[in-house]
Amino acid sequence: MGDAMSDGFDVLNVVGEYFQLCDVRDWDGMRSLWTDLVTVDYGGVFPLDGQVEADTLKRTMAEVIDPIPLTQHMVTSPVVDVDGDTATVKFHLEALHHHPGLGDDERSTDWTLYARSVIGLQRTPRGWKVSSEKLSIVHQTGNKGFVADLMRLATEQS
Repeated sequence: MGDAMSDGFDVLNVVGEYFQLCDVRDWDGMRSLWTDLVTVDYGGVFPLDGQVEADTLKRTMAEVIDPIPLTQHMVTSPVVDVDGDTATVKFHLEALHHHPGLGDDERSTDWTLYARSVIGLQRTPRGWKVSSEKLSIVHQTGNKGFVADLMRLATEQS
């Protein structure tokens, strides 16, 4: 067990790395940050809910996010709470998604999601791992049917 300051830094680093890896599509890297089972609640914007095996989460992330040419996840106002071998990070999330194949203007090609999020972490012998995620949507701009439109586009291109 580390001290509170180093634990807090390590936990924040995992959350930052998590979103960096998502934006560069490093699914193996993301998988390395999860416990084997992850409890997820993406507020209805992602096709998973409840307790999910990490390999299923990795596969689904790749299927949904890989087709999006540009994503940028920005984490602000993080608050860390470490209690022994568990931790939570509460933060605000702004997530930009862009796909030029969905239309001719940004109302169809862009979707920005604003949310309050909580990531739970567990200390393991291999360091801190994400054990839960909860996304509470605050506001959305652009194409609110973005994920469904991506699935439709993929079907049309098959």
